Amino acid sequence: MAVYTHLDQTTLSSYLAPFGFGEIIEVHGIQGGVENTNYRIHTESGAYVLTLFEHHQAHEVREFVRLARHLNNAGFVVPAPLSDQSGEWLHELAGKPAILCEMLKGHHIERPDAAQCHEIGELLARLHLGSAVLENPRANSRGFGWWANMHNSAKTLLDETNYQLLDDEYQFQMSQRDVWKSLPRGWIHGDLFTDNVLFEGEGNSLKVGAVLDWYNACEGVWLYDLAIVANDWCSEKNGDWIVDNYQALLAGYQSVRPFTIAEEQHWNTIVRGAATRFWLSRLETVQHQQSVAGMNANIKDPNEYRDKLLARRAEA
Repeated sequence: MAVYTHLDQTTLSSYLAPFGFGEIIEVHGIQGGVENTNYRIHTESGAYVLTLFEHHQAHEVREFVRLARHLNNAGFVVPAPLSDQSGEWLHELAGKPAILCEMLKGHHIERPDAAQCHEIGELLARLHLGSAVLENPRANSRGFGWWANMHNSAKTLLDETNYQLLDDEYQFQMSQRDVWKSLPRGWIHGDLFTDNVLFEGEGNSLKVGAVLDWYNACEGVWLYDLAIVANDWCSEKNGDWIVDNYQALLAGYQSVRPFTIAEEQHWNTIVRGAATRFWLSRLETVQHQQSVAGMNANIKDPNEYRDKLLARRAEA
């Protein structure tokens, strides 16, 4: 979540009018994320989050919403867009697809503990199994084709030492494509960092309240989705595992969906792939953010995921 596209009060008021939520009381740009433009809007009737999709087309947004509605019907708390008084939920603002969601309750935690890692592991497995019946998942826009493009463009973004590291890992991962294709798969979240989960309660009573930001959801390897979580929730920035968190995450996930033998054998390959993916995507995002005049967003350090990749390679 970030602010790439700036909207004035008149534009926002015109957009909100068909929803019948009353006058706008206050608006804040949300700066805590990376890819889309988000505003927190308080009106006379409640609090909402407006999202403008900077990199996705309307047909892709419809796919995200198809999954969100399916998961809501299955009992998971995920944001789903609100319809205006004409029954429309997908609109266009500043030439970009836009949706409005109710602001969900809860707060983010910056450093989860083992109990919270166990819970998110269990929840992720339930999300995988619960979405498996939803046919025709969206293709992964950051699959092997995107990796190949970023591998080439990274030559201008990295020094020689770092590019040699990237190139070596890229060649290894390309050699493992048959492994990736053989592992259990289906819908994945694709971006389940701590800042995409809301917790409710305090202290030892903290529980997951909602899972946010399904805008990278697509077809993919389930183990890869878990590896993304492991690299964020269970790892220091230098790549060292937070052992209690790591063990709890894997135990929580496998309490719902045990690993296959192949998943156990190829975990290191997949967790390396997850680190590489976010090293590349952070490089791409920094490049994009620097090209946007008046950009107002957090810039996440790509080198964090370079270091995590180095740590995972050392474990091989």
